[in-house]
Amino acid sequence: MIPCSKVSLDWASLDKDLVELIGWRVLAGDLQDYASFRAVCSHWTASTVSPRQRGVVDPRFHPRQWMMLPEGHGLYPGHPDLRGFVRFFNLSTGAFVRARLPLLDDHVILDSIDGLLLLHRDHDTAIRLLHPFTGDVAEFPPLASLLPQIEFPHSYNEQTKRTGLMSVIASVAVGSTGTITVMLAFDLLHHVAYATTGDQRWTLFAWKIEPLLNPVSFQGKLYAMQMICKEIQKFYIYQINPPNQDATEEQSHLPLPVKIAECPMEKFLYTLNFVECCSQLLLVAYNGSSRSKLIIYRLADLVSGKFEPVTSIGNHTLFVDERALCVSFSPNKGSKNLPSMPPNSIICLNNWPLNPDPEQSSHFEQYDLDTGIWSPASDGNIFQRPPPSPHTLIHHIFTCCHRKYWNKGLMFCVETEPFWLVKEELRYGA
Repeated sequence: MIPCSKVSLDWASLDKDLVELIGWRVLAGDLQDYASFRAVCSHWTASTVSPRQRGVVDPRFHPRQWMMLPEGHGLYPGHPDLRGFVRFFNLSTGAFVRARLPLLDDHVILDSIDGLLLLHRDHDTAIRLLHPFTGDVAEFPPLASLLPQIEFPHSYNEQTKRTGLMSVIASVAVGSTGTITVMLAFDLLHHVAYATTGDQRWTLFAWKIEPLLNPVSFQGKLYAMQMICKEIQKFYIYQINPPNQDATEEQSHLPLPVKIAECPMEKFLYTLNFVECCSQLLLVAYNGSSRSKLIIYRLADLVSGKFEPVTSIGNHTLFVDERALCVSFSPNKGSKNLPSMPPNSIICLNNWPLNPDPEQSSHFEQYDLDTGIWSPASDGNIFQRPPPSPHTLIHHIFTCCHRKYWNKGLMFCVETEPFWLVKEELRYGA
């Protein structure tokens, strides 16, 4: 046997097809790893597909593991002091990167879907879908094209109409020909609309779900709940599919929402939100009116009529509020300079006792699924303005769950402080 020290392999001369195959395997893990793989040598760069110009139209290049991280301290994305840079963090590894996004000079961020950013242009309400790392953009019609299609309540003025239209949860579906369809769920207006690249206006679905509770995007579709509080007292869960853009003109139609589950209200009297974890959609809720315990159900189980709570989510931590995130990074996964997240836990604002004043009733806490015990998630009152210093990583991740930290129109007035995480820029080659 030849000693390992005497074996020399010319990695740069690997067969092109083999390099391409390895590249796709690497991409299945993380886009940043794929970019590093392509940068090893010119042969590997030439043998693999560049993300540029394909970042939006090819779902394989969507940066699913990356989430935009609002800076906090009053520094919303697009704030002049950030000089066009926005920070992102990896939900699995805890890596932090910066990307320069010049579009934020005259756009605001409405949503983040699979790592893509849904932008609203200030002067004409045009909607754009941006890949933050490749710079690729897909264009969509102005949001104002929906105004003639929606019957707003008489009490709505121009500002409340704008707020209703900009409070959205979006989904993105890519057809086999590269056609991109975006659906927008307006939870305050109980409507859903869609548009496809090349359309001149948004189209409102004729149906309406009222109330439209906790819409969430998952695998190109929207899911939402409806609470029926009359005699039957049930939660209905709906799946909302995008129009089939690959169908012929005769076959195309606007699909109706599909009721996929009926859940007795006593199973979870107070719901928090849906959250994607390990390629599954989970539902997090309190177990009863006391709000003393949290329970988790798999959507797939609810669809099949099973009401067996999930007892463990492993090393994952769920951040749940207006929107939800699943984070799983720890020091042994390459984040040695960052604190690990509490495993098998849920971090949320625990509303007890019932009190209309959130500063008196809401506690920023973590719930341990192993023990069923609540404990403070961090020091200080999260509602204090400015929040206590130093700010923890948990505080910063929690800002991802709130739209008010995403754009200047909804920001709290808080003091500006330097961010303590190491800056690193993410760039992609040709």
